[in-house]
Amino acid sequence: MAAITERSGRYLVRVRQHGFPTVTKTFTRKVDAAAWGRRIEADMESGRWVAEAVKVPTLCDAIKEYRLTVAVKMKGAADYEYRYALFQALPFACKGIDEVTPFDLSKWRDELAKTRKPATVVRVLAMMSAVFTWAMKERGWVKANPAQMVARPRVNDRRERVLSEDERGYLMRAADTSKATWLSATLTLLMNSAMRRGEVFGLQRKDIDFDAAVAFLAETKNGSARNVPLCPRSLAALRLLADAAPDKPDALLLPVGDAGSVSTRFVVTVGRARRAYEGDCAAAGLQAAPDFLRNVRLHDLRHHAITRWATIGSLSLPELMAVSGHQTPRMLVRYVNLSASALAAKLAQVAG
Repeated sequence: MAAITERSGRYLVRVRQHGFPTVTKTFTRKVDAAAWGRRIEADMESGRWVAEAVKVPTLCDAIKEYRLTVAVKMKGAADYEYRYALFQALPFACKGIDEVTPFDLSKWRDELAKTRKPATVVRVLAMMSAVFTWAMKERGWVKANPAQMVARPRVNDRRERVLSEDERGYLMRAADTSKATWLSATLTLLMNSAMRRGEVFGLQRKDIDFDAAVAFLAETKNGSARNVPLCPRSLAALRLLADAAPDKPDALLLPVGDAGSVSTRFVVTVGRARRAYEGDCAAAGLQAAPDFLRNVRLHDLRHHAITRWATIGSLSLPELMAVSGHQTPRMLVRYVNLSASALAAKLAQVAG
């Protein structure tokens, strides 16, 4: 039977008949797509059908179509547009997509590795692999995905940075005196709710149920909506943000142009907090610790929150996953950084 799928104003027809290979074709008008599908079905039933030779595009043209029909619908599509533009400019992009070899891709991987971190190389290869998978399954342009035959560099990007109580104190004092009046409440929310930067940035007034102590996230990293349970500190921070926001249900609680502004302000505030710490050390005649408030990123506040709730020990694993939004325990474990000394103290209590 012919199935028609609309994609960005174009219509993909897929004809499946027992004993025949799946046949697909794309049209700009639905009526043409339906007519072609009926004709192919009739030809197959009567024995007149002959497989048409598939015109294989260059890798560059295939990526162009992929961008228009598939990538445009992806979460964060705008952020990766420049990547696809770079793909189209690769030396082997002028080859037919069925002529691109694992060797072409491995050479490209090695060039990327000279200037990019392993995690970036892995992400870029995954994006290219998705193009080949689509070309194989949806268009029939290639019989195998050459990107799947290319080894990925090993990635070890796990971070274990959490703030000490002293670091948190200096950071929050600097945030309290920031010109960005929303910053202190935002950092408090991040350090207690375990929400991501983008999730907090997208919060609207209507998303917060103060009576139920729940924040609704329509957009999350893994693509599924979720409800975030809020502790009293998170609720208090959200009340401050809500009081300063316009009195409209769809008003954003963070008065910033984009999520990146939060990270920029955080970096400035960490620098101010570090200088305040160094000044206090100098006044007391002490040597400042070299790692105090160093190598701290905004996303580390999520680590801080999850580790804090895990350390308290009152939450079960499913409850902790409900707070963090992780869908598997394996991913949750990457964010929990338990202190060996704290664990030793618990072992002593258990042992009596």
